[in-house]
Amino acid sequence: MTQATRNRRVLAALLLLSTGVATSVEALPLSPPGLPVTPATALVQRVQASSAAEEVYVRGIQKELLAHGYKAGPVDGVAGPRTRAAIREYQNDAGLTADGRATKQLLDHLKFALPKVYSFGAPKMGHVLDVQRELAKRGYYLGPHDGIAGPATRRAVRWFQTDADLPRDETIDSMLLQQIRDAPADIAAATSF
Repeated sequence: MTQATRNRRVLAALLLLSTGVATSVEALPLSPPGLPVTPATALVQRVQASSAAEEVYVRGIQKELLAHGYKAGPVDGVAGPRTRAAIREYQNDAGLTADGRATKQLLDHLKFALPKVYSFGAPKMGHVLDVQRELAKRGYYLGPHDGIAGPATRRAVRWFQTDADLPRDETIDSMLLQQIRDAPADIAAATSF
């Protein structure tokens, strides 16, 4: 091996180690059989794999943001200005540090954190539908299970809250849903009409 080749390999290894792409030169991926492994080839392979993973996270985040009522732009896997702005808006609403970064932790928060965070003014169909179903089990709601918080749904919520000695608040969210689910079984509407 020539001195120039050795210097290039050392420089590439230092670059990999300083950027955190690899923890050791030995950890670099193998090239196709028969081709020598070079740090430059390994760096390209690592960057391509990292870019593919980031695109998957961004797509997932964009889908979840749209489902939560945030305008993240098209689901294209590119964290452009609209996506970053929607991320920051969600992070602010959720009480997170608003850095606008698309990370796996953000995707997990969007999918699994409770209570769910929605954009102001966005329909909360999932909660409304779930509340309608839970109130119907207890006999309070007789209308269609359509996810629309119309007069019949709001009337059923008020009726349940009165019977359960809860403050009358027509906000339909995950907290109300949990209150309905946690209420004793004897809190139910009279069955005679």
